[in-house]
Amino acid sequence: YILFIVFMQTTVLPTLLGSAGVFDFITPWIVVSAVRQRPLQATVLAMVAAFTLETKLAVPAGIYLCSYWILINIFFQIRPALSWRYRTPWLVSYALASFWIMLFETFVLIFLHENWSFTASFVFQQLFKLLVAIGFGMFLSREWMRIDAEEPVPQ
Repeated sequence: YILFIVFMQTTVLPTLLGSAGVFDFITPWIVVSAVRQRPLQATVLAMVAAFTLETKLAVPAGIYLCSYWILINIFFQIRPALSWRYRTPWLVSYALASFWIMLFETFVLIFLHENWSFTASFVFQQLFKLLVAIGFGMFLSREWMRIDAEEPVPQ
């Protein structure tokens, strides 16, 4: 599924929607994988997503690899301590993960373009991107947010 999501995020949506089609569907998928899967499986999935993004986008080598590596290792450390049956851990996880990726992307923009500055349209686009990522993540994790649901963390 991750290759399909990368294809949709980097090719189909920007082609159909232009500059308004910049969304992040990969980060919520990686968050779900980091919570639901064993460390090796989630790491391989995150690295495949990172390598695919880096070959498709014009970013410095390792930017997504580094950010996703840090992200999944943080989730491996905190996932046993949280109850994933509630909405709050999922919501905060998606928000912080998406914000982390946005910070990395903004960092790259600042250092690649000397005369780049924050504009209102950039801020609104990033906020919309954050809200879409949170919404997509909440959609993905809806089956585990019931009181009678089994805890999604593998033992």
